[in-house]
Amino acid sequence: MTYEEKEQGNNKRNSVPFVEQGKGTTFSDRLNLVLGNKTGRAFSKEVGISYSTLHNYLSGVSSPTLENLVALSEKANVSIEWLATGNDGCVMDARSSYRSELGEEYAMIPGYRVQVSAGHGSIAPETERPVRYLAFRRKWLNHRGFNEKDLAIVWANGDSMEPTIHNNDTLVVHMGRNKPQDGHIYIFRNEDQLFVKRYQNILGAWRLISDNKIYDKVDIKKEDQHQFEVVGQVVHIAKDIGD
Repeated sequence: MTYEEKEQGNNKRNSVPFVEQGKGTTFSDRLNLVLGNKTGRAFSKEVGISYSTLHNYLSGVSSPTLENLVALSEKANVSIEWLATGNDGCVMDARSSYRSELGEEYAMIPGYRVQVSAGHGSIAPETERPVRYLAFRRKWLNHRGFNEKDLAIVWANGDSMEPTIHNNDTLVVHMGRNKPQDGHIYIFRNEDQLFVKRYQNILGAWRLISDNKIYDKVDIKKEDQHQFEVVGQVVHIAKDIGD
């Protein structure tokens, strides 16, 4: 049985790899590394390029022009050769020291080029590698009782979980929480599709609830539940406001 809901539009994130010119890392890996705990929007403003352009670089969708490569290396405080090819290794000592201090205070949670549907299920790639990392204070993780190794970041697609989750919101998923509890929000996998829904147990059946009331509830009978995987619980939602 395939889970399906009607929704206008279902844009998948394209996976177009950057052609590697160096050793050990890709350009997008190195750019994510030097980005550190800065947001993509803040860094794009510093560099003087659009956020969408920077996002494509970070995701490995496209490679920079020479002019943009120079601007990126200057703002990141690394050499052009290292950023472009990975061969120079001239990351300044000050940044190495800073990154060591950063690691003590922050945990870097991996983000994947995956959209989970708040609507019609998005295709789930068989293999993925992180396309960027987001920094979370270790104090916050400890307060919530989270182990950073259990967490991953994906993006929402669709409107069926509004007003709780909006299109393109960032979702932090606890991969270790795969035994659903009433009232919590989970990411489910059915065949090659991923979707995010609120869970309720109804006499042994799984009721998958959309917070947007224009969508119907979906009941999964006990005999059909083996076709579904509970990927993890959504434990944090981050979103952009404004441009």
